[in-house]
Amino acid sequence: MDKSEWVDSLEIDAAMYVFRERTSLKRWRPHRVAFMTVVFSNMIKKEYGHLEAQGRKSYMLHNLLLQFGKGVLPPHGRTHEIWNIDVDRLYVHVHVSGNGNHWIALCISFVTRSIEVFDCSGKKRYKEVDGFANLIPRIVKAVQPMRHQKDFAVGAYTVSYVPVGNLNKSACDCGVYAVKFIECHALGLELSLLHDGNIIEARHRILWDLWEAANDPELIDRMSKYQSPECLSSTVEEIL
Repeated sequence: MDKSEWVDSLEIDAAMYVFRERTSLKRWRPHRVAFMTVVFSNMIKKEYGHLEAQGRKSYMLHNLLLQFGKGVLPPHGRTHEIWNIDVDRLYVHVHVSGNGNHWIALCISFVTRSIEVFDCSGKKRYKEVDGFANLIPRIVKAVQPMRHQKDFAVGAYTVSYVPVGNLNKSACDCGVYAVKFIECHALGLELSLLHDGNIIEARHRILWDLWEAANDPELIDRMSKYQSPECLSSTVEEIL
């Protein structure tokens, strides 16, 4: 497998699982943060199409989106932490069109009602981000206690594109950049630490982290005790 095929959705989800477990086990300092899957990202894009087709007043949130907001999903490494109550921000990767096979990363803050976009190509507009800006506030409101829901607006979050320079000259490293942008931002590190001169080493580091996690006794024990959430059928669980 060459670098044009790796990192993709499976490796991205594996990396985000490791990030979730590091946070849950207090191996990482960041707290009140959630790391989402590519399935969640794809659901947002699909459901936003339904919202636009049905109209904002008629559209009803998909139940699985609510389960993400309650921390029941993602199922592996699930936290049961509710957005805005236990979590202040979430990170997610988005596969975008119009730029070939390309990945970007988002940091979505419930506190500031804003989305930061990290894109190694330096582009300034992706229509796929609109789904997150419009659906995330609806999910946040829906998972709050009933008595507090009236205090939450469903207006779209603001979107800003974080300047990172024109990177990824190889046109093969966008997935690596997206994973590492999230890791750096979550840990409070400068994004300028990542550049084309060390992106191969960053790719190797992701591979090492995944190998290390696969051989981590504590993670192996946690995975051995996995139980499927009640909201998932066996068919859906295979996808998630």
